[in-house]
Amino acid sequence: MAGEILLDRQTEEMVPEEEQGLLGNLEEKIGHLLTRFHELKKERDHLAASLEIEKEKGIQLEKKLKLLSQDREKVKTRIDQLLHRFKNIDT
Repeated sequence: MAGEILLDRQTEEMVPEEEQGLLGNLEEKIGHLLTRFHELKKERDHLAASLEIEKEKGIQLEKKLKLLSQDREKVKTRIDQLLHRFKNIDT
C-alpha cells in the first residue's frame, strides 16, 4: 500500500506480542479505511461525471424547448394571419 510504514523484523521483535496484535489490528483497520476511501472517491468521480452528462442533457432539452416554442409562435402567427384573411372574405 502506498505510504505504508512497515516495521523491520528487529523492531517488531522488541515490541511485546500484545502491542503487535494491537498494531496489527490498527494497520488492518487503516487498510480497510483506505480501501473504502478509494472506493468512495471512485464513486464520487463517477457520480460527478454522470451529473455533467445530465447537465448537458438539460441544456440540450432547454435549447430544444426554446426552438419548439419559437416554432409554435410562428405557427400561431400564420394561423392568425389565415383567420384574418378569412374574416376579410366575409365582409
